[in-house]
Amino acid sequence: MPPSLHNLLYGPGSLNTKLFLAINHAHHPLLDPVMQALITLGSSRMVYLYLGILAVAALSNRKMMPLSHVFLFAFATAVGMLLQAGLKDYFHVPRPAAALGLDQVRVLGEVKLRNALPSGHATFAALLATSVGWRRGWKWKLPLWSFVSLVCWSRIYVGAHYPLDVVAGTLTGAFAASACWMVYENVSGGRGKRGR
Repeated sequence: MPPSLHNLLYGPGSLNTKLFLAINHAHHPLLDPVMQALITLGSSRMVYLYLGILAVAALSNRKMMPLSHVFLFAFATAVGMLLQAGLKDYFHVPRPAAALGLDQVRVLGEVKLRNALPSGHATFAALLATSVGWRRGWKWKLPLWSFVSLVCWSRIYVGAHYPLDVVAGTLTGAFAASACWMVYENVSGGRGKRGR
């Protein structure tokens, strides 16, 4: 990222940094374990758990959970996580702890210093929400996207990411999953449109 653009988006006076500091400093001891749990649930390491849950749901009730949603989630996760890894390497944005210093950033958990943009957790959560919620109503989308919002908030709260990182991650995940679904529907003649 060019230095002038980096300074505009991530400089000390940027809205991005001000929002980060406001959220990161608004902590409470009772929220800490909740945020850590959200980080665990929003990690791409949980993909096998989610695939297992979706597979059981699909085998139990294919009208509620068509197998296409399970397969598309698996494929979209692979595509989306590769995309976010490439973007991290391309942008080389330092994490808040590296850019602002540990005297200004409250870090909960592991201190990471590089590859902030985009957030992998936000990418994965958006992949899950978009893949499972594809062509479904708000009864599905509202809880799924509420989960995405909470995961994004948790990444800022624990000092791992700026707001711009989680927005970029959310867009990356939603784009990857949407692209996979559109290709699938085009190839299959629209069979993926049956979600409820």
